[in-house]
Amino acid sequence: MQNTIADAAVPKVTAAPVRRMAPRLLAAALALMSAGTAAPCPAHAGVSTTGTAAMFRCDPAHDGVCDTRGIGHVGGPYRRPLWRFRTGQLNRSTPAVAGGMVYVGSDSGYLYALNAADGQLKWRFTTQGELNSSPTCDHGRVYFTGGDGDVYALDARDGHRLWMFRTGPLDGKRPEWDFFQSSPVVADGVVYVGSGDGKVYALDAQTGAQRWAFRTDGVVRSSPAVAGGTVYVGSMGGTLYALDARDGRKRWSFKTQGNKDFPLGEIQSTPAVADGTVYFGSRDSTLYALDAKTGAQRWADRDPQGAWVISGPAVAHGTVYFATSDSHRIEAVDAASGKTRWNVDAGGRVFASPVLVGTRLYLGLADGEAVWMDKATGKLLGEAPSEGTIYGSVAVSDGVIYYASDDGYVYAAK
Repeated sequence: MQNTIADAAVPKVTAAPVRRMAPRLLAAALALMSAGTAAPCPAHAGVSTTGTAAMFRCDPAHDGVCDTRGIGHVGGPYRRPLWRFRTGQLNRSTPAVAGGMVYVGSDSGYLYALNAADGQLKWRFTTQGELNSSPTCDHGRVYFTGGDGDVYALDARDGHRLWMFRTGPLDGKRPEWDFFQSSPVVADGVVYVGSGDGKVYALDAQTGAQRWAFRTDGVVRSSPAVAGGTVYVGSMGGTLYALDARDGRKRWSFKTQGNKDFPLGEIQSTPAVADGTVYFGSRDSTLYALDAKTGAQRWADRDPQGAWVISGPAVAHGTVYFATSDSHRIEAVDAASGKTRWNVDAGGRVFASPVLVGTRLYLGLADGEAVWMDKATGKLLGEAPSEGTIYGSVAVSDGVIYYASDDGYVYAAK
């Protein structure tokens, strides 16, 4: 069932950083979304057809910097979504926005294609199992990893299947807190993606034919980053790999330190590549910075409370932005040294990866809000609600944010 939201007033609150709206006020905001009875909201103009929100982490290097227009609202009232679309299941996929459409997966096993202006369902495509990868849109096609672990390419207009690539079975038992699948990235006509069978694949974007496959030391939930002819990807075995994009040959690998509770130092975080450095997080509570050419460690920022760093970092203008789980940190560190520039209490766990648009940092929080912050100071500027955990990242496109929640809905807000 899909609900369209009228342009009604929302209760105003003053939010302490980054602890947000009281449950009573949150319920009041969400009560405005009556089930299918509200008048249609006017379509917002200028939905991007070619913007960088069309893939997870915005570009193949996955630096988290999106070249689009951010949300116009700052402070004041809790933002009421423009629309919400009901999937009825947990939603941990990050939306992709392209051609006036929003593409997003769900635990329902469906990939949904929604009208970006009003949330109306255009089409849906079913796979078996929970679909927690984030789709990538490129040249009229949508690429994603299905709930069955296989890789799909669909026609973006009508959801017609163009090809499917079958991967192997899950390599060992399913990892603890295994919320994400590796999301495909498209670069130079090739789809790169990790798999539960422990391999990284390179597939021809037009045909789905395998170009090469590389076996890692564990299940691959990290999404590959591609920069300078190299594919960077982590494994649940705790190794970060640098592979030649042409033939899959290993250029170098780096083993995380591990800790008492997680000796493997499992990597779920998606690497970000910027200015000759690869940044990524690990379950061993560390954010790492490695030389992109050699794999030599430049620095490591270990969380003193031992929290996981599942969040993929964002990097811009000499600063790295990331978040932690149990210690509830949102942090900005110097890209060259790893020294802290600011540190904000998120008020709860964070698994999502931050997105940078202009001067603002956008992030989904596990206690149900999509927030935007001043990237220079960490000051909270605004927030939009859901009633469930937000595990996926926020997509930003032409003044609108899109996010999916475990409350069974996909949202758009501005």
